[in-house]
Amino acid sequence: MKIAFWRNLTVFEGEITMTIRDIAKAAGVSAATVSRIINHKDENISEETRRRVLQIIEEHEYVPYAKVRDRLLQSNRTIGVILPSLGSPFFASFIEHIQTLAASDNYTLSLYLTQNRPKLEEQAILHFLDIHALGILYFPESDNGIAALKHSQDQLRSAVLMDCETPEFPFPQVYRDFFNIAKTGTTALLKQNNRRLVLLLSGEGSFRVHEQLADGYREAMLSYGITPDDSTILKADDSFHTAFEQLTDAGIDGVICQNAYLTSEVYCIASRKHFLIPSDLSVLCLEDSISLEQLLPPVTAIRTDISQMAKTAYHTLLSQINAKKNVFPSQTAAFSLIQRRSIQAHKEFATKIMIAGSLNMDITLKVPHLPHMGETLLASHLDYWTGGKGANQAIGVSRFGANAYMLGRLGIDPYGRQLYEQLSNENVDMQGVSFVNSHPTGTAYITVQGNGGNTIVVNPGANATLTPSYVAENQALFSGVLYCLVQMEIPFPSVEKIFEICGQMNIKVILKPSPAQILPPAILQELFLLVPNQEEMAVLCPNENTPELQARTMLSKGVQNVIVTLGDKGCIYVNHEGTMHFDAYPYPSVDSTGASDIFISCLAAQLANGCDMKKAIELSTLAASFSVSKEGVQNAILNREMLYDLYEKKFSISVNQLEE
Repeated sequence: MKIAFWRNLTVFEGEITMTIRDIAKAAGVSAATVSRIINHKDENISEETRRRVLQIIEEHEYVPYAKVRDRLLQSNRTIGVILPSLGSPFFASFIEHIQTLAASDNYTLSLYLTQNRPKLEEQAILHFLDIHALGILYFPESDNGIAALKHSQDQLRSAVLMDCETPEFPFPQVYRDFFNIAKTGTTALLKQNNRRLVLLLSGEGSFRVHEQLADGYREAMLSYGITPDDSTILKADDSFHTAFEQLTDAGIDGVICQNAYLTSEVYCIASRKHFLIPSDLSVLCLEDSISLEQLLPPVTAIRTDISQMAKTAYHTLLSQINAKKNVFPSQTAAFSLIQRRSIQAHKEFATKIMIAGSLNMDITLKVPHLPHMGETLLASHLDYWTGGKGANQAIGVSRFGANAYMLGRLGIDPYGRQLYEQLSNENVDMQGVSFVNSHPTGTAYITVQGNGGNTIVVNPGANATLTPSYVAENQALFSGVLYCLVQMEIPFPSVEKIFEICGQMNIKVILKPSPAQILPPAILQELFLLVPNQEEMAVLCPNENTPELQARTMLSKGVQNVIVTLGDKGCIYVNHEGTMHFDAYPYPSVDSTGASDIFISCLAAQLANGCDMKKAIELSTLAASFSVSKEGVQNAILNREMLYDLYEKKFSISVNQLEE
C-alpha cells in the first residue's frame, strides 16, 4: 500500500495488502498478539516474538487500517477516483481537471491506481466504501470491478461509470465513443486513398474498449467496400514488432494507433525501415497528446474534449451527492479530428523518377587549403562516404518524397556491396543496377578546405560500363517515369541514348552537366531543365560573360528552363518568361560537396509531387543551403518532413500553402 498526499489529492496505489490475520499467520502467533504489539500493549510478549512480528510488518509495509482511514475520511468530503494508471496522457489530463473542480468545492480527491489488475479494482471499490467516500468516478478495466460496483449500489451514495457503456446499469455513465472514434480515424485515412490499413491496439486495457475500437475500424473499412482481415488488427504484445514489420513488408500504407505510445513505436519502426511518414506510411492516433505535436511530422489525431468530459462526470457525481436527480442519461464525450501532417493521399500512380548516373565511393580528405600544382599537403582527416552524383541524387529523391529508380553499374568489391546496400536501405529501386567483374566500383577523391570549398577527382571504374546497350536493355524501367535525372560522369554516348529514350516516352530530363562539355543540339532540344554551376556554364557557353546571358543562349538553342547555381549567392532561374533570383540561406559552410545533387534531387521530387517551379526552387535552395553545414553528402540530405518543418519555422507557412 502506497499513499501520497498533495494539495487536495490523495493517491492510493493499490497492492494486494496483508491484514492482521495474515501477519499473525506468517509470524505463527494469534491476531490478538499482533494487535497488542501494534498498539504498544506488548508488556507480556517476549522480545523474540515482538521482533518477529515487527519484521514481518516492516517487510510488507503494513499500515494499520485505522491510520489510513483517519487520513482518508477527512471530514467525509472525499471523492474517489479509480484509474488503471497515470501513464496515459488522457488519464493524467482527466485527473488534473477533476482535481481543479474538486478543489474549488473543497472536496478531497482520493485516487486509487489499479495497475490493470482486476483484483485491485474490487479492492478499490471496497476501500472507498470502507472510508465512506461521497462518490466514485470509476474507469473499469474488467467485468469484476463493474460487478462489484453494481452490487454496492445500496451502500454507495453516488458513482459514475467512466469509459464503459453498460446497459441497465444502476449508476450514470460518461464515456468516450470508441466505436465512432475508431470509425472517424479510419475514415480519415480511407478518404486519402489509403486502403491497406492496420489497427494497432494497446497491450493492456479494457477488452470492451478494444472491441469497440475494432468494430469501428471494421465498419469504416466495410463502408469503403473493404473486408478487413483479422490479421490487420494487432495488439501490442510480445510478438507485436515482428507481426507489424511483416505487415509493413507486405505493403500497408496506413496505421491507426490507439495511443501516443504506440504511435511513437510506429515512428521508430518506420525510421529503422527507412519509411517516410506520410509519403510511405500514413499514421493517425486515436488519443491526442502533446507528445504527438513534437514528433516529425506531427501526428494527425482524434482529440477528446477532456475538460468537458471531466466537468460532465464531476457534475453528474455532485448531482447524485446532492440528491438533485434520480435518473441520469448516459453521456458521450465530444471529440474532433485534429489535422496535422502524418496523413498523405495515397497516389494510385506513384511519382517515379529515374536517376541515371555514377555510383562512387567518396574518399574525402580534410586539408588546410586546396593544393596548388606541385604542392604536397598533409590531410587532417580522412572519411569514406557512399556517393557519386547518381547515388546522391537517388537518395535525395527518395528522402524528399518520390520513388527513386537507379540506373548504374558497380564493381564486385566491398565498395560496390556497400553502395548497393546503402541505396536499397534508402528505398531506392535497384533493378537497374548490376555488378561487373571487369572494373572496380567508381571512386571520387575529394579535398575539402576549411570554408567548405573542394576539388574532386573521379575514377569512373564500373561507371564506364554503363553503355548505350546497357541503357537499352533497361528501357522497360523508364515506363511511368515523370523525370529523369542525368549527370555526365557516365559515358557520353549513354547520355545520348538516355535522351533518346526519354524523348520517345515524353519524360522530362534534368541534366547536371558535370563534368562539363559542349552539348550537341539533339540534347539541348530535348532538355527540360539544365542545372550548371558558373564554372560549368562558362564551358557550355564561353562567348557570354554573365550567368543570365549564358542561360538565355541555352534557351535560344532549345533548352526549356535553366537554373544556374551560384554557391553562397543562391541561384538564378531563367526561362522564356523572365529571370528570377533566389538567395541562399545563411548556414555555416563545413562541406559544400554534393550541394548541387541535393538541390536537383529536391527540385525533381517537389515538381513530381505537384509543386510549381518557384516553390520547388525555394525548397531546394533551403535543402542545399542546409547541406553545406554538414560533413558528407548523404549525411546532409534532409527528408521531406524535416525540410518542410525547417521551412515552416523560417517562414511560418503551412505545408498546404507550400503545395498550393
